[in-house]
Amino acid sequence: MRRLLSLILLTAVVVCACAQTKRALVIGLGQQEDPSWRVIHGDKDVPYVTEMLKGCGYRQITTLVNKQATKANIVREMHRLAKVSKPGDIIYIHFSGHGQQMTDINGDETDDWDECWIPYDAYLRNCAKDRGGKHLTDDENYDLLLSIRKSIGKSGKMLVVVDACHSGNSTKGIESGREDPAEDSVATRGAGVYERFIVSTPRRKVKDNRNEQWITLSACKSYQENKEMPGRPVGRLTYALYSMWKNHTLTFANVKSFMAKYPAGRTGQDPELHPKTTSESELSKIFK
Repeated sequence: MRRLLSLILLTAVVVCACAQTKRALVIGLGQQEDPSWRVIHGDKDVPYVTEMLKGCGYRQITTLVNKQATKANIVREMHRLAKVSKPGDIIYIHFSGHGQQMTDINGDETDDWDECWIPYDAYLRNCAKDRGGKHLTDDENYDLLLSIRKSIGKSGKMLVVVDACHSGNSTKGIESGREDPAEDSVATRGAGVYERFIVSTPRRKVKDNRNEQWITLSACKSYQENKEMPGRPVGRLTYALYSMWKNHTLTFANVKSFMAKYPAGRTGQDPELHPKTTSESELSKIFK
């Protein structure tokens, strides 16, 4: 009897040790504190993403929508995710909102621009209410995501989806003028290619030795703008993921094909998957 009890306890310990929890943080913005930003529908992405995640077995899903998605709240939830996550967990982080390039403060960017997520309280231009500290830069994102990666260990899996302008490299919009008249009714999730956030800070060039230790799926390259779906208030990358998931055909190749069907404006729109060596099978494990 004692030997049987020991065997049961040992089995329970092994099961607990191998337990894998699917956790998600979904951020969606369709409102901003600064009215200068163009109206978009990042908040409308959230129901699509949560439905998809629940269908994939995610039970611990935290959402930050509009006024909830301040920089302080996003950072706090990232820290919390790092604290509660365990080795072997699967982590999905989604950002739908504005993206903007900002002056590279620490000198690690070859093009002199940081790629930023735009929280609710970030402003379009440098002003008394935001000198750049409300933007969530790629440098800050890297540190936050790395802490989560360390918590889940080598056996864990992690995907970051960014449905925003300038989203390529964002883990490592009102526009200044009209674009293609044919796309005038299609919202753009950024400030426009030439509406950058300028910070006057002396800086010296340093080498960037950071490597992403997670998978990042971006709606476009770092220099491109991100269009929403024509005639539908939802992000193109979000809707592509959702549609492919519903049809049981979710691969990066199919996401790219889906998005390529729609006009992409002056800069083009090419979704990216990093690291570039990521296989379709690695991506599919996030959605099992």
